Amino acid sequence: MAFRRLRGRRGAGTATATACATAGLGLLIAAFLPYQQPPPTPPPSARAHVQQPTTAASGTDPRTAVLPASEPVRITAKRIGLDAPVEAVGTAKDGSVALPPDPGRAGWYTGSATPGDRGNAILAAHLDSTSGPAAFYSLGALRHGDRITVERQDGRDAHFTVTAIHVYAKSSVPSETVYGPTAHPQLTLITCAAWDAAAKEYRANLVITAHPAKSNDAAPVRRTTDQGWR
Repeated sequence: MAFRRLRGRRGAGTATATACATAGLGLLIAAFLPYQQPPPTPPPSARAHVQQPTTAASGTDPRTAVLPASEPVRITAKRIGLDAPVEAVGTAKDGSVALPPDPGRAGWYTGSATPGDRGNAILAAHLDSTSGPAAFYSLGALRHGDRITVERQDGRDAHFTVTAIHVYAKSSVPSETVYGPTAHPQLTLITCAAWDAAAKEYRANLVITAHPAKSNDAAPVRRTTDQGWR
């Protein structure tokens, strides 16, 4: 599928647009803490706190198929042309999820699970930049059932299918639902939505939820990169 390239819309509104991509995390902090004081306290881990069985029989619900922890390095969704490197990010000074300086990269929030492991793995990225489309520009073209693959440092691929698509106004993001822990592997992707040309800001968040497509790879897959094997 081809996507029309757009001229970047951030410009002077960069800070506002960036905040939109991760809006609501500060609310999650407030939900778990009686008060806040500077600097913002990092949000609770999005890893699940529920004790789960340590074994899963063949043929069980794919959501029970759990990979060991390993940081993500790339995210792809072939149908929409998504192919972006991923780097680890923490929280910004305002308590929101920090984003990579390079708009062509997605950020994996280190307070969340790693993709394929038990828990909620959170990836956020820009929609566009001053020079054009950014890492998650095509995210809005995802549909229920679409496949998303996350390559990990250990060589195992975590495969997901889209199970939910939501657009939330910045002021009404359900933080505990979007950022909170889960008992099974889950992938949550976040970017901006609803550009307001008059205000020069994004008015909403696009949130994609995905769950394991099948039992994930049992063994590492060797890939060649410019830096050699990984």
